[in-house]
Amino acid sequence: MKRMFWNKTGLMVVSFMALLFWTNLSYSVSAQSEGNEGETDQQALINSSIQQLNQEATSLYRHALDHNIEEVRNGIMRISERLEHISFEGQTTVEGIHALSETIVEVKQAAVRVKSDDTGLQQASAKLRLAADSLANPSKPLWLQYYKIVKDDLQAISTAVSQHEKTAALTSRYALLEEHYETIRPAAMIRREPYEIAQLDAWLSHTKGLTAAKQPDITQLQSMISQGEELVNQLFGREKDESAFVPFVQGPNRRAAGLFITSVIVAALTYAGYRKYRAQQQGIFPFRR
Repeated sequence: MKRMFWNKTGLMVVSFMALLFWTNLSYSVSAQSEGNEGETDQQALINSSIQQLNQEATSLYRHALDHNIEEVRNGIMRISERLEHISFEGQTTVEGIHALSETIVEVKQAAVRVKSDDTGLQQASAKLRLAADSLANPSKPLWLQYYKIVKDDLQAISTAVSQHEKTAALTSRYALLEEHYETIRPAAMIRREPYEIAQLDAWLSHTKGLTAAKQPDITQLQSMISQGEELVNQLFGREKDESAFVPFVQGPNRRAAGLFITSVIVAALTYAGYRKYRAQQQGIFPFRR
């Protein structure tokens, strides 16, 4: 009788703990949902504004390709006004915001001197287009598609070095690499750490000096190209394999999911305890006396 009393008492305690855990879980999830509701609405507003900015930048780029300067100027004015009312908190770094602002200024300046530099307007518009897209599509931004282009540029320089081409050829090949990099730089700045951009900037500056030398140092150039490939891989996120494991749930619901999994374990243990108690009452498990 005494053992039966303690078994029943233990079962009641475990059952009470499971009920208490479920109550805390429900309260936690409810409180989190109420707390996140305002943040969700604000985030939705920010995302909507960024998407509109991206659409404006896309239209501006198309107008630049069509040489519709009036629409380009109207578009850049709308983008400038929209930028003043967008909160970038949690969207990018200070350096990313600065890179986007500089690109907008560059388009404005190119639109003024378009008669003498039509190509400059198209390049500046492309930079703005990629930067806005980088904000709007953080998971799959368009600028990542430049990976093969930049790698081909590096390979072209490497081939020129191995074939001992003249300085003019090396300078020309480097200029193409620099042009492509400058096109994606603001977009990359929005999504990458500042030090990654700084490293590649420094590499480009040093490589430019080597390719422009009257007597290029072949050994040093080959070493720099190898370093450049590593930096480019890092910039485009190609230096590491994707993790084979991902969280059960990503985002703000991860905590609730963890509590849910824990509660399932507690419930299973409670049920197992109950089954053991029933088995003992029915003589399935021998008692130790």
